[in-house]
Amino acid sequence: MALTVDGIFSSMPELFLPEKAQGLTVSVYYQVTGEGGGDYTCLIEKGAFSLKREPKADATSTVVIAAEDWIALNEGKLDPMQAFMTGKLKGAGDLGLLQKFPKFFKKPQVQAGPLKPLKDLVPARLALAGGGIKVTVGAASFGEGAELAGEEAAVRALVCGLSDPGPALLGGQVSFAGDMAVLRKAWKSWSAEPEITFPDTPGGKALATLRKRYTGGAAGSMVLKVDGIGYRLDFSPEGLAIRPGEADGDALTISDADFAALNAGKLNLVAALLGGQISVKGDVSRVAAYSAFFQAALNPAQALLESMPERFLPEKAGDLEAAVGYDLEDLGYTLLIRNGACLVFPRLLKPCDTVLKAKPEAFVAMSTGKLNAQEAFMSGQIQIEGDPLLMQKIAKSFRRPDA
Repeated sequence: MALTVDGIFSSMPELFLPEKAQGLTVSVYYQVTGEGGGDYTCLIEKGAFSLKREPKADATSTVVIAAEDWIALNEGKLDPMQAFMTGKLKGAGDLGLLQKFPKFFKKPQVQAGPLKPLKDLVPARLALAGGGIKVTVGAASFGEGAELAGEEAAVRALVCGLSDPGPALLGGQVSFAGDMAVLRKAWKSWSAEPEITFPDTPGGKALATLRKRYTGGAAGSMVLKVDGIGYRLDFSPEGLAIRPGEADGDALTISDADFAALNAGKLNLVAALLGGQISVKGDVSRVAAYSAFFQAALNPAQALLESMPERFLPEKAGDLEAAVGYDLEDLGYTLLIRNGACLVFPRLLKPCDTVLKAKPEAFVAMSTGKLNAQEAFMSGQIQIEGDPLLMQKIAKSFRRPDA
């Protein structure tokens, strides 16, 4: 979901760190100009934060900035000092306060993955909670019962089971007209099965597979920090719960690329620990032991190769017999067709009757029909060592996988 000016300010009460502003009584008035902008005043009174959607002429500090620049600043695409030096951000009053003010807030969790539309998300989450609640965001309403209404970001976080309703109710981001026991019961269901989006990155995609690959049997909690974004993993024998945030206790920190490699089996956990690619806070042996409760993640090319016996069409193969090699950069497999049966081996055996060489992504695109096989061969994206006609016969002996 794209950031909005109002969404950024709405999240500030929840992100406020009162211990950083103890004893302070100050105000900052933000005049956000252009489409989607508005007047916002942030008040800190004796260390307590409040937000008002109105101007304040006598504010301790004043900021004037365009809506698009305010969003870019919060997305990390615009440097604050550069914005000030180029006039995109104009400050008045206590400039020292403006410099310190961002330190009074936690950095919001970055969720770069696509979010479900409310029309798809909310009904499913209400069904999970067993109904009895009507959710209203702007002009859109879902369900029947006691009304839960408020700003989209706060409502989404609540129904997804990622944010306790208490702070949002106290801060005015959401309201609930009904028996609080109904909301508490719904929250218990939502928090037990949180709905979470992950960054659209290799590491984010690996995170999205963790629940499915968890084999069960573990107990305990740890924090996994991938490119600085924290996720709390709660293990139980029955399942794995993942939600954004951090907590005291065991924690593993790793880069996005290394986490993707670790899940694909391309990075050894012990070697990564010794090489400093992974850092661990707490009990190293306990953190390492959690990895034994996950099935290995298959990359798309590997998954296609492993699925070939299930996709084999013996009636198409007839009396075909062949040993076929697949050399996909650091991934090597051998396919053996004999007596109307198909076997696959996770290594490149020699000799083979024919060998296909390609980058994994080109192999996946060709196998799923997104890349024409002849064009791939003519352009050099696919190379055949041996008999190309034999490779064509082999291709016809398999059902095409889903894209």
